[in-house]
Amino acid sequence: MAKQKRLKNADEAFMGIKPSYGPHNPIPEGEKERLSEYRRASHWFYYFENKKKAGETVLSYCKTVLKFNKDQLKNIKKLPDWKYRASNYQAIEMINAGWEGSPLDEQRLKEMSDRLFAHEKAGSLIVKEEDKKPKPVVIPIQERTRIKVMSTIYGDFDEMVVDQWMDGNFDNIKFPTYTLLNTHKIKGAGINMFREKIQFEYDLVSDAYNKTCEQAVEAYSHIKKGNLRKMLNVMDKIFDDINRLKANNKVTKIPRAKKIKASDRQVEKLNYKIDDSDAKLVSINPIMIPGKNKLFVYNTKQRTIAVYSNDSAAGFEVKGSTVHNWDENISMTTTLRKPDDILPQILTKTEKQIEKVLSSLTTKVKKPTGRINKDCILLRVL
Repeated sequence: MAKQKRLKNADEAFMGIKPSYGPHNPIPEGEKERLSEYRRASHWFYYFENKKKAGETVLSYCKTVLKFNKDQLKNIKKLPDWKYRASNYQAIEMINAGWEGSPLDEQRLKEMSDRLFAHEKAGSLIVKEEDKKPKPVVIPIQERTRIKVMSTIYGDFDEMVVDQWMDGNFDNIKFPTYTLLNTHKIKGAGINMFREKIQFEYDLVSDAYNKTCEQAVEAYSHIKKGNLRKMLNVMDKIFDDINRLKANNKVTKIPRAKKIKASDRQVEKLNYKIDDSDAKLVSINPIMIPGKNKLFVYNTKQRTIAVYSNDSAAGFEVKGSTVHNWDENISMTTTLRKPDDILPQILTKTEKQIEKVLSSLTTKVKKPTGRINKDCILLRVL
């Protein structure tokens, strides 16, 4: 006995399975039966309608059947989706389900097409109105920072310092630069902008004080030299506060943690030799290399053994075809005169025993490069 299809939920038990028509489920031929089936099936789509998905279904019909172009789709999307969903969604779902003929006759399909084109036209009018509206002015971030500096910290400098100088007061002037920069939340580029403004004032006063610029001397001729020195002292303290704030920001700034790639991502471009029948060697899976502290690599063409070592908790890192994070002071490479005698020991012995074997070799020891190529067998990691 054939096993009956299990219904997913109570709704499906009440409404039946999703309508679909074809050789397995032909459309009824009688007019009364056809109309009854159409009503039942279209009601199924109404009952299970998902508004977002329904809107996408109608837009897909506009694109694939009515051949809406990019601009036309943009226009119709300007309308609330319920407008182009209404009176259209169920019929489109019935077409997608394989329904053909009445009550979806040519007249009804044309009416649906006319409605959708009318909605597109209504949307185009909205687009035209939006195009007439002036575009919002976007102020560059540098200009926004400059405006903020001028309206806050530099405005305070004008009021608390420059106005005092204009009134002939040069004594006991204090400008709490450090506090004000923090209060106004001026950082980075803003601090540099403020410093440049103060530096400009400082250079003018300094030229007048040191008599290095005739125009500056003339501009500040009404101010005594002692008072010019007091003006410079106020600005020197401002520079000190700026430098102190920058230094403190560097100390308190949390360094961005480096995101370590997964091992399989690190080694996906690693170029190595999978096996060598002459040497009877097979490479380990390179995914084992990242994070380890010792790696043995044998170059079958040059007959050299490279030993990469590190004392880092992070271990090795692989980028492209290069091994990184190895210590050149405890890593080495040397030629093997008798690889058939040495290689089996590297594959089987302990780390201390391997060190003893390699130290007994008389060939010249060099520093490795970290590069892995198509002649390299990845022997072992520890």
